[in-house]
Amino acid sequence: MRAMDAGVPSEQSALRPGQRWRQAVRDWAVPQAIVENAPEPEWSFEPEMFRWRPEEDAKQPVRPSRRRALEALPERGSVLDVGVGGGASSLGLAPKAGLITGVDSLETMLESFQAAAAAAGVEARAVLGTWPDVADQVDPADVAVCHHVIYGVTEIEEFILALTARARHRVVLELSADHPLSGLKPLWKALHGLDRPDRRVADEAEAVLVSMGLGAEREDVVLPPRTQEVTPELVAFVRRRLYVGQDREPEIAEFLRARAPQERRVVALWWPGAA
Repeated sequence: MRAMDAGVPSEQSALRPGQRWRQAVRDWAVPQAIVENAPEPEWSFEPEMFRWRPEEDAKQPVRPSRRRALEALPERGSVLDVGVGGGASSLGLAPKAGLITGVDSLETMLESFQAAAAAAGVEARAVLGTWPDVADQVDPADVAVCHHVIYGVTEIEEFILALTARARHRVVLELSADHPLSGLKPLWKALHGLDRPDRRVADEAEAVLVSMGLGAEREDVVLPPRTQEVTPELVAFVRRRLYVGQDREPEIAEFLRARAPQERRVVALWWPGAA
């Protein structure tokens, strides 16, 4: 049995990969009743948590996604980074990149990205909006990268086709082998009585790419366990993602402190561009 087919329920195995992906996204969605009853507005990503930190980046092993992007990027070439956040996925290409275009739906993220690009001495362009809605505002780039963005993208084929159409040489995705929030499943159960489904998102994404005939290649890497300081900011961030009030923070903090650091499997998927 191929790895990407292992563990797929029989009723889902009859679905095409794109349909299976859409069903998985719907199954992972937070029930509307939980969202509506949350004590605070729906959570959003916080720029400080995703700010690019070059001094920390330099200490980390070079991931396959960066190597695959660098080998396809010409000197002073252009990069498109969809879901740029603070720029961690593309600013590491700065030694070769002449221009980085960052796309993000949050203006505060784009401000963080542009500040980091200026500090790194890289020309940057920011495009505010959701991909692929803003794809027509983006010029073709030598390499397109997209890291840890597609987990909640419903129309996955449209998203991928738009990326491919804007890359001259290569598209590189990076994502976790499993859903990145799988580690919070015990808290969902404890706080909401909700069983979160398992998702092997890298296998799901690879299956979609294969079905699209894009000639995608794959490389996995296991990252060493990382101890994360349980700060009040982290606890508040997790609490908002769980749609509960401040009264549950002690419980969340206790869970985070007791959780043993785990190895993380990260996957790079790449294929030729079509621009």
